[in-house]
Amino acid sequence: MLRIPSKVITMEVVREAEKEWREFVIKGEAKLLYENTNCGKDLSLAYTNVEQNAWIIRTLVDKKSRYRLKACKTLVKVGAGMYPYSMFDVHKQYPDIMQIAIEIDPKRALICNKIVAQSPAKGKILVVTMDGKDYDYSNLTQDDLVFISVDVPSTDIISKVINTSKAHIFKCAPYEKTWLVNSIRDSKTYPV
Repeated sequence: MLRIPSKVITMEVVREAEKEWREFVIKGEAKLLYENTNCGKDLSLAYTNVEQNAWIIRTLVDKKSRYRLKACKTLVKVGAGMYPYSMFDVHKQYPDIMQIAIEIDPKRALICNKIVAQSPAKGKILVVTMDGKDYDYSNLTQDDLVFISVDVPSTDIISKVINTSKAHIFKCAPYEKTWLVNSIRDSKTYPV
């Protein structure tokens, strides 16, 4: 992880640190998928091997809102990535919820779709390849939930959800800009 020396923080340095962090997130997701599928040999294990109470549920627990899953009919995850492990966790615990996995990158969406097709969540998780700000949220009700991945720019998406639906919106844990706070904190502890 890039450590940002507090004496040289500029917008260019922050943008570079964010780019590096996003790449780190993708590599971490790929590594988790590889490990959870017996080195890519059995995609069905991607569902079986997910941790319980992953980021979506952890976010609701942190916000004291887990109860919302009991009434939820549709859950949307913007920035689903290639491995929807948190959505699989929701499916295991709340199998009646219809989930929409929105992923902007076509390659990651394709992998996500293949993994979902090999899982018990097939038919309950729909993978959509598009920018979350272009998705139509108007069919979501006050019991439905939208989660935005920590690595997705969220301002336009939040605005669209608020203006077109009644759904509750959550920024997924570990929360936006945590990477930046940690980079600055680490730079004070470990000078570059």
